[in-house]
Amino acid sequence: MTATQASKCPRCLKGLITCANVNEYPSCLTCGYEDYSYVPPKRERPRNALMGGLASKLRYIGFSEQMEDLTLEVCVKRDLSKMGVVTVPTCPWDGNDMKAAPLSGKRKNRSERTYRCPKRHHINLLSSITGEWRGWM
Repeated sequence: MTATQASKCPRCLKGLITCANVNEYPSCLTCGYEDYSYVPPKRERPRNALMGGLASKLRYIGFSEQMEDLTLEVCVKRDLSKMGVVTVPTCPWDGNDMKAAPLSGKRKNRSERTYRCPKRHHINLLSSITGEWRGWM
């Protein structure tokens, strides 16, 4: 622990000392005075990139030449109902957040996920074997 000089003691005019890493009041080592008006500074917690809404852009990898230049933003957000995280793509046509569509009766490839926006646009996100998103179609 390192000690730093905060200010002067009003009783004996010696220096008040606070310990760095501990939330305690500045105190005088000579007479025992403690300054209760001191408010410790709030420490900023480093943000977790995953929980902070990490976004990435995905390129269209389908068959249509007219849509080659369309990109799609995908964010990772907290899902309080499931106590985890979910992937939330943005609709490339109207900009709304899309939700995962339930799987249909046919068995789909594990690397493909279907998403729908409120206006019924749907896309498929394709991932690689390692789980990274490759693109959308």
